[in-house]
Amino acid sequence: MNDTFPITPPPEQNTDASKIAFSWLLRLRWWAMLCLVLIVAVVALFYDIKIPLPLLFVILCFQAASNLYFMYRQKNEKSVSDLLFGVVMVWDALHLTVLLYFTGGPMNPFTFLYLVHVALGAMLMRPAWSWSLAVLTMAGYASIFFIPEPEILFSSGHDVFKNPICVDTPNMLLHLQGMWAAYTISAFFIVFFMGRIQKELVGHQQTLLKLEEEKIKSERLASLATLAAGAAHEFSTPLSTIAVVAGEMIYDLKSLENGRELLEDAQLIRTQVTKCRDILGQLNADAGEPLGEHYARISVQELLAGALGTFREETGRDATSVLETEDMSLYIPVETWTRTLKGLLKNSLDAGADSISLLCSQQNGNILFTVTDNGKGMDKDTLSRAREPFYTTKETGKGMGLGLFLAKSLAERFGGHLHLSSAPGLETKVSITVSIEKITG
Repeated sequence: MNDTFPITPPPEQNTDASKIAFSWLLRLRWWAMLCLVLIVAVVALFYDIKIPLPLLFVILCFQAASNLYFMYRQKNEKSVSDLLFGVVMVWDALHLTVLLYFTGGPMNPFTFLYLVHVALGAMLMRPAWSWSLAVLTMAGYASIFFIPEPEILFSSGHDVFKNPICVDTPNMLLHLQGMWAAYTISAFFIVFFMGRIQKELVGHQQTLLKLEEEKIKSERLASLATLAAGAAHEFSTPLSTIAVVAGEMIYDLKSLENGRELLEDAQLIRTQVTKCRDILGQLNADAGEPLGEHYARISVQELLAGALGTFREETGRDATSVLETEDMSLYIPVETWTRTLKGLLKNSLDAGADSISLLCSQQNGNILFTVTDNGKGMDKDTLSRAREPFYTTKETGKGMGLGLFLAKSLAERFGGHLHLSSAPGLETKVSITVSIEKITG
């Protein structure tokens, strides 16, 4: 009998995987043909049963020709489609039906191979294909009860394989029909439950992949944090020296009558040194390095004012602040929250917005900080990747691609999430939603 084991790769697998799976399918079909030859040889030599050798030879040659054709397709195509796998599965089911018909019909003990096809199809094929294959095998199994028996089988020898439909044996007929009914129920159960199991396994695999991606991202952030901490440590000494020298210059130049320009230059040096220190601290924070910042009490109004003030100082631009909730007291790392909200405002400015607003509202036990702008918006690809670490659409040197990722991490730290809403040419909304219970301490 044809005991082919069809193997269809899941749709998520790449081209190489599908070709490898299909190549194993073809190998198994060759082995199935070899098993058929051995079974026919044993029956012909050791049992007094007349079998249609010429007809079986033709069927065997037809199966070999189909295998050669599928090998040719697999060799010359870049990928193996789901359709080709489905065609092979259907072909093998029909081939099994033909073999059963010419070798005893429902009396043939190898009718159980239908169940093998259904089980493998349910495990390795899409649901639509597996259900179609189950229905096809049930129809094929039923057909051998009603198609007239070929007389060639009974020209001589014993009639062990004679179709009971042609014989007056009601009990045996009822038994065989019961076997078909049992097969039908088993096929439906297998397809249904295997489909559910496959769905759960795919979901579990996707969860593992996401966890692996998060692990890789965390490792990259840890590496960056180490680099940032090292840079901050190395630069602290020369920056401190420059700051001290600049302070002495400022002190000496104040006593000179004509040293005003030099005094302004020295003060500029001192200011730039302070900015360099702030940048290094920002780099440490953006890389995920803890700053040891203590939690403090601050009102919502003060937090919004601090974020807008910092934004105004750094960019020279302004934004609108709207408070649509009570001015509650928050217990948070103030600098981290201020820097995060300011970063969202700067993202809007970098997107070409000329109207930016920062809204604080309350909903379902959560507090929402929403930044809305009228910039150029984001397409679907950018929107889907915007929260990934190190992903940025800014020019080189203008961003590390960590702002939204760290805003998302901060939201999750307080029991919430980050939500993005945008489309090309439409307004963009970025909302940090956190639990009031966790943010108020």
